[in-house]
Amino acid sequence: MSTIRLEKIYPVSKEIVWEYLTNNEHLSSWCMPAKNFILEKEKEFMFENTPSIFWDGKFFNKIMDFNVNKFLSYECYNQRSKLNSIVSWTLTEENGGTKLALEHSGFKVSHWLTKMILTGGWKKMMNTDLYNKLTVDN
Repeated sequence: MSTIRLEKIYPVSKEIVWEYLTNNEHLSSWCMPAKNFILEKEKEFMFENTPSIFWDGKFFNKIMDFNVNKFLSYECYNQRSKLNSIVSWTLTEENGGTKLALEHSGFKVSHWLTKMILTGGWKKMMNTDLYNKLTVDN
């Protein structure tokens, strides 16, 4: 199994970054449209985006664990690709801002293309979409 690991430092507090990870409206503004995200263990939610030739546009998720303003993890499943993975976010204070670390794990060898596509997507979302939301909106 292999893992996507990315980090980015944002010039805002952990509380603001946390809000963008756990609030439906904020999460939808930089990631994918989120439906029914409620910060409770075992709660299920969905990301739904435009389908393509490669996927049906849906990621089904279930919150595994969290520690407010510090850590969030959820299981992530896509039926079409049979991808069952875990997305984990860790927030730490650094250089007057917040370092956000992503670990997206559980990729089998057969998911190499999915991993490559998701790596590019996560980089764009963390380095551009989320960064712009956090620095312009706050």
